[in-house]
Amino acid sequence: IRSFSSFKQEYTKLNELHNVNYLEAEYEFAISSAQSAANWADIEANNDRYDLQYRTAKDERVRESHRVLDGITLPSTDDFWNYFFAPNGWRCRCNVASVLKGKFTLSDPKTAMQNGEQATTQLNKSGQNTLAIFRFNAGKQKVIFPPHHPYRKIQDANKVIND
Repeated sequence: IRSFSSFKQEYTKLNELHNVNYLEAEYEFAISSAQSAANWADIEANNDRYDLQYRTAKDERVRESHRVLDGITLPSTDDFWNYFFAPNGWRCRCNVASVLKGKFTLSDPKTAMQNGEQATTQLNKSGQNTLAIFRFNAGKQKVIFPPHHPYRKIQDANKVIND
């Protein structure tokens, strides 16, 4: 992993007009998604022993929309995790922890899905949900950026470039 400062210097060579705040949010999201993907690999290896529990950072900076997800506990095989595995937004600090089966009461799957949809819904002036791109699981789908992220619209975005 390259430091943000180094990442920013390389990017600035390409486009000095880009807003650094957006760039930093993208960088943090990429790191968080990669960590979540690695977490998912561990979860799949041990899914018979553990359930999963969604956890926020539990501080004053947690956005209200993510508070409704805090404590959701479901088996790793539940469909919920296909769409609402952290991170679920720009600068999201939430995570998903493995917890011993039976230690926590399981959440109602239908309510959990409703809460996930609530947490990832923000309609713009055109009525489009701008947060829907965060409804994915980086580890299951083996991607860093969501399937509908604007980066995917860039020509040859699906090619990997090694430097």
